[in-house]
This record gives sequence, C-alpha cells and structure tokens, in this order.
Amino acid sequence: MRAWVIGAAAAGIVVGYAGGKLVVQAQTIEIDKTLGRVYGTPIRSADVREARILKLVPDAASDEAVQRALENRLLILHEMRVEAGDPGRDAIAARRQSWGQSWPAGTDLPALMARCGTTDQALDAWFRSDLQIQAFVSQRFGQAGEPGRDAKVNEWIAELRRRANLR
Repeated sequence: MRAWVIGAAAAGIVVGYAGGKLVVQAQTIEIDKTLGRVYGTPIRSADVREARILKLVPDAASDEAVQRALENRLLILHEMRVEAGDPGRDAIAARRQSWGQSWPAGTDLPALMARCGTTDQALDAWFRSDLQIQAFVSQRFGQAGEPGRDAKVNEWIAELRRRANLR
C-alpha cells in the first residue's frame, strides 16, 4: 500500500448569492483519513479504497472486511519480522498475471491503477509480500487444503489481533 499517502481534509469555499447578500460558507471535504493503526503503520481510507477497487484482498464485500484484511496482512508481516526470502521475478510476474486474468476481458487495469494512485512497482511489492506471506503461513501451518489448517491459521490470526489490541 502507499505508505506516503497523507491524510488530510481540504476546506472548500462555497460562494452564493441570497437575498441580495453575498454568502460565503466554508465546507470541509474529507480527502483521506486514518482508520486504524497496526504497530504504528496507518491504514487509511485510501488504502481500503485501493485494495477494494484493485481486488487485492480476497474478501472485499465491505470496507470493514477490506480494512480487517489489511490489518491481518500487517499483523502477519510484523510477525514474520525477518526479511522473508524473495520469491523471485518469475513468481511475482506469475502472481501478477493471475491477478490480471481474474478481471473481466477489456478491463482497463492501468486506468484503475492510476485512479488509485498505484504504480507498477507498488503492485509488484504487494504481490511479493503476498507470496512471502503464503510461504510463511505454509511453512508454519502446512499447505492449503490440509485438514485443520484453516482453523489453525484463523486461531493464530485471532491471537495476533488480540495481542495488537484489534477487535
């Protein structure tokens, strides 16, 4: 996600003419806001919007679900603590291609990325982290599909959320 996004509110000025008098009203327009923090890393409304629009998290049914997925991602990355091995360019390219193929034909992905302010480098970094998380979770809990694995992963994430004082 874009760590450089600045949360701010812009003041807009509305000028009108009512009853022979010039009327000026200040209006606050929300540009971005911090929704929460995970170990000091902010999650902003722009991050949630980006992840939802670009379908970067599996459950994008609501902004709350996306925020929770982003929190969980940051918790896991924090838990990994040490630099995970680089999955390599080919694996990142394959993950990106898979993501690209998940969209309907004719979807203008570069336009969507531009709308979110996402660069190719940021998207590749996202997919690199995805692959590192997958490798870490597989090493710790076994391969996807193994009996009981999902329950163990969910229990572990619940414990990470508890330790970080997240709901």
